[in-house]
Amino acid sequence: MVSDWPRAIAQGWHPVAYRPEVRARPLPIQLLGENLVAFRDADGGIAVLQDRCPHRGVPLSQGRLRDGTLVCPYHGWRFAGDGRLVEVPGARTCPPVKARALPVREDAGLVWTCLAADPPPFPDLPPVMSDPALDRFWWPLAPSRAGLLDALENHLDPAHPHFVHPWLVRPPTARRTTRVEVRSGPWGAEARYIEQRANRALLSAVMEGERKAGIGRLWPPTCGEVRLENARGAMLSIAVVFSPLDHDLTRPYAHFASTRGLLPAWFKRAALKLFHLPVLAQDRRMLGWQADARGPGGFAFGPLDVLARSILRHAHGEPSPEEEASFELDL
Repeated sequence: MVSDWPRAIAQGWHPVAYRPEVRARPLPIQLLGENLVAFRDADGGIAVLQDRCPHRGVPLSQGRLRDGTLVCPYHGWRFAGDGRLVEVPGARTCPPVKARALPVREDAGLVWTCLAADPPPFPDLPPVMSDPALDRFWWPLAPSRAGLLDALENHLDPAHPHFVHPWLVRPPTARRTTRVEVRSGPWGAEARYIEQRANRALLSAVMEGERKAGIGRLWPPTCGEVRLENARGAMLSIAVVFSPLDHDLTRPYAHFASTRGLLPAWFKRAALKLFHLPVLAQDRRMLGWQADARGPGGFAFGPLDVLARSILRHAHGEPSPEEEASFELDL
């Protein structure tokens, strides 16, 4: 049930597909445990309906499209993109029946919808998702067994790479003192890790050289961006919007953006995917274990859980006053 979710998640906008995924057939999708269907309507736009025919409850996604309308596979009742019933085969009239239609927003190459009766304003997205001056690409990924907020925190967590991704993201030993500057507010939260050092992990050494700073940014309610900046002024951004298909089933929509330079875009795309395949597998294994271990007691907070409290506050729609802090950690 939608009521089982934190308030800002239950009422928020979430991506449900990449635009190219919605083609000439009905696309079954899932959000917050609800079954939905997306399709191209008569105007060529994208419509999202509850995946249930109001006549006898059959999934509309098992039907077909006809002239921009969705035909139920059971009795052929035909629905427009706004949910209106436009035909009952064999009858002269249509009863005043509607399939539930949901609001749709197409932004940054994604199809978004919202289950709330009164949708909130559309959330801010990282500017890198629409910056034409950068090399950018989306990497379609399958859903995985993971809690929504667990996956979001994992993406922004500075503590686990030493153990989960040794030498790939962080060396397992030889930590160094790092200054952290954290700010948060109604807009989200950000942690800046001032490093100014040569990188000994594989990706950092190849893509960055000497790192100047690493930044973790929360774009509420479900987007996290990791931004790496080097001493030469180059930047790599990995922004992920996490979509809650169901409890402990989450789909990540991963966007990569980098400063244009000597390396061609196709090479960076291939290299980033190749590098992140083992990183992704390692994170998914850990998040699956975490989902299996979830209990009524919740989880404890530690001194390196830099953005965890901000993630929870925004997910539950709690007040987030403007705050700033700085401290040192060993990373």
